[in-house]
Amino acid sequence: MSMIETNLDVLIIGGGPASLSAALYLGRARRRALVVDAGGPRHAPSAGVHNFLTREGVTPAGFRELAWADLQEFPTLSRVEARVVEMSHDGTRWSARTESGATLSARAVLLAVGVVDVHPDIPGYAERWAKSIHHCPFCHGWEVRDRPVAMVGKGDYARHMAPMLKNWTDDVIVLSHGEPFDEDTQKVLDALKVPFYASPIVGLEGEDGTLETILLQNGTRLARQGLFVKPGQRQHDLIHALGLPLKGDPLPCVEVDAMQRTSLPLLWAAGDCTTGFQQVLEAAASGARAAASIIMTLTFSTD
Repeated sequence: MSMIETNLDVLIIGGGPASLSAALYLGRARRRALVVDAGGPRHAPSAGVHNFLTREGVTPAGFRELAWADLQEFPTLSRVEARVVEMSHDGTRWSARTESGATLSARAVLLAVGVVDVHPDIPGYAERWAKSIHHCPFCHGWEVRDRPVAMVGKGDYARHMAPMLKNWTDDVIVLSHGEPFDEDTQKVLDALKVPFYASPIVGLEGEDGTLETILLQNGTRLARQGLFVKPGQRQHDLIHALGLPLKGDPLPCVEVDAMQRTSLPLLWAAGDCTTGFQQVLEAAASGARAAASIIMTLTFSTD
């Protein structure tokens, strides 16, 4: 195996907002840190980052370019395009093996690998994801304001999301994609004057990633310009391989303390893998917390 780095303070695994925010803290503290970025960021299909003050609407790629432009000032920071597939701790240092066979070694590790989206098998869904199909009204409600939208869900989620979407538009419908609506949900939706349909979704129509029509199995055609969903998600394989404790529902998140420390020695986690509140600003903040904790821990460590 080849060795890329041997004297690192911190390995940052992942290349998103949590990682880049942590890198900034570590660089300014003159700590040697390497960002290991596998590429293919989850939010790449999105047209823009939202709710991040001074960066409203910047593309995900543009956000990363701006971040790395800021980080060029700090000579102790570096990055490599690689995918980490295995990690171990020898009691003093962490070692990480990449897909290409390289080995990386550092005193501490920050895991910021995000989560993996699991999309339903609906024709036309994949090409509209993050364009006209969204998971977060805070992030994308403004873009569909006053337009006809739909949401997919039932039970507590439908009772929560339907009134939430009313903040942006009065033209909301609820789809359960083949699941029956319980009586409590029907009462809430009736009171909101929100139509609901249980028939499965069998197709989505629209040009170039837009949404114009939702097709239901029973032949119903619904003219909609936006669709909100609660995507299926799973944790990255590396998280499971490390045996990190998870908590929460429906997506169990990596369990961390107030400063993003995990239960394993000198291993922190930040970003979407640690929270159901998946926002760029939140990810960046958690990366900052983790980096501050790492700096303090390494400063006073006797190892």
